[in-house]
Amino acid sequence: MPTTSSAGFWSDLAIRARNIHKPFFSAIGEHISPPRVIERMRAELFLISYPKTGRTWLRMLMKTALHRHYGVPISDPLEFHELSNRFADMPRIAVVHDDEPHWKRPAQLTTDKSRWYHDKRVILMVRDPRDTIVSLYHQMSKRWKVFRPEWVTMSEFFWSERGGFDTMIRYYNIWADQRDAPRDLLMVRYEDLHADTAGELRRVLDFLGVRGVDDSTIADAIEENRIERVRKREAAGEFRTHRLQPGVKGDPSSMKARKGKIGGFVEELPWADVVRATERIRTELDPWYGYDGITLPEQPADISKDGS
Repeated sequence: MPTTSSAGFWSDLAIRARNIHKPFFSAIGEHISPPRVIERMRAELFLISYPKTGRTWLRMLMKTALHRHYGVPISDPLEFHELSNRFADMPRIAVVHDDEPHWKRPAQLTTDKSRWYHDKRVILMVRDPRDTIVSLYHQMSKRWKVFRPEWVTMSEFFWSERGGFDTMIRYYNIWADQRDAPRDLLMVRYEDLHADTAGELRRVLDFLGVRGVDDSTIADAIEENRIERVRKREAAGEFRTHRLQPGVKGDPSSMKARKGKIGGFVEELPWADVVRATERIRTELDPWYGYDGITLPEQPADISKDGS
């Protein structure tokens, strides 16, 4: 890491400390915090994902559609308990980064999913690992501020032993192997949600058991949560939750709603890494996810074949 000036000493010290306490307190919040443990124990359905797979977008789509369906105003754009406490057909939902994989090496991941999910329903949100890890780099460096971008390159983070590409592939393969552990499981791919937002949202609502949601309600939810609109509201500070605020004011890459682009990794990842990751997804990731047929994207004109 580069040496720092005295003016930036305390800022850098805080960031280095966060690199230690962020994983620690994240694990406590997930597995030890009484409210979180109670929430998980009471949950009838889990919405699970690796970080940066588009789960926030799905939650906002679900929340808007459900609130309009039930005819009640939204007080929190991300939480579901206010609905499950009032309406009998609305299941109790816990939203978790199951196993906190983004802080772990592949060998540290839990391989048995039956402990928490054997009698539960699960929505598993997934995304192309290439896009996911690139987006997670910005989350780690500019929102959580675990490290400065000048300390760790995109390529170094992508292949890092904790939370990088290898961990994500292993995490997905574990879930593919354990997909029968929950009582029922619905996989939602980010790419499919982009291609047919109405159809995928309808599928999710049906899985919840919430019937009779009008097509117009779904259309309104989609319009309300278009990425451009969400990004504009986030930049303006309209959301009353810190989870939907930019990590660095004025920096679009630090926003929760960053790009929402499919295939955007090719604009940020060295070409040699793109080639390597694409081949490994095709050969190592369980075909259950449907990514085994991915092809190498077109090489940007300003990137040489050696990845520079």
